[in-house]
Amino acid sequence: MVYQRPLILVLAIFSSFVAAAENLVPNGNFQLADPADSGRPKNWGRIDGLGIRWEVAPVDSGAPASGKALRFDTSVSEQDMMARWAATGMTEWNIPDATKGPVGATYGLSLYSDSIPIQGAKPYVVEVRHRGPGGGKIWVRGYTQRGDALKRIYEAQTDLPTAATWITTSYAFHPTRHTPKVTEVKIMLFAYWPAMESWFDDVVLREASVAELAAEDARLKQLIGPGPR
Repeated sequence: MVYQRPLILVLAIFSSFVAAAENLVPNGNFQLADPADSGRPKNWGRIDGLGIRWEVAPVDSGAPASGKALRFDTSVSEQDMMARWAATGMTEWNIPDATKGPVGATYGLSLYSDSIPIQGAKPYVVEVRHRGPGGGKIWVRGYTQRGDALKRIYEAQTDLPTAATWITTSYAFHPTRHTPKVTEVKIMLFAYWPAMESWFDDVVLREASVAELAAEDARLKQLIGPGPR
């Protein structure tokens, strides 16, 4: 009984922090259309309409409808993706010597959020809901201003589980701990192998608690293992 009261207090503080933390991702639930392009969600990159689609989200049994989400299909061939990008004027993507094989076996498909300003010396948590048999990742890429351009100087990422139902994945990271010049980040949703359907929804970026960052640091240390002796 002596140790329960402090533990309850810590959990209460932690729960209050998570509930109160602001989501820094504009339109992270993909419900708002871009005013200049009704075919894509506001504050996110262009949608090709073949490999990546913005559609009504599938609903798990017994769950309420959740509106629209992003559907990635990495079983589309490299050649078909190249043809689609050319037809829609999307010149930022290119697959040299494209084959009839699925794009998920090689390059995968990705979509970026708009840039999100962050504060230095603070850890953050990124969250996303993922659904489907296809493989996926969520990336955070950090940038600093170099002249007139943004220079990428930081990356953090984690794998997303494959599942027949929606699963929320989150992880903590500290973009300015070793790269203090990071001033903004972009969230990148990425789907690859197995080359199948992947759904993404409810993307969140918020300030992390000390406990969340410590837990992630401990997890990474366990994965890496002990250093040389």
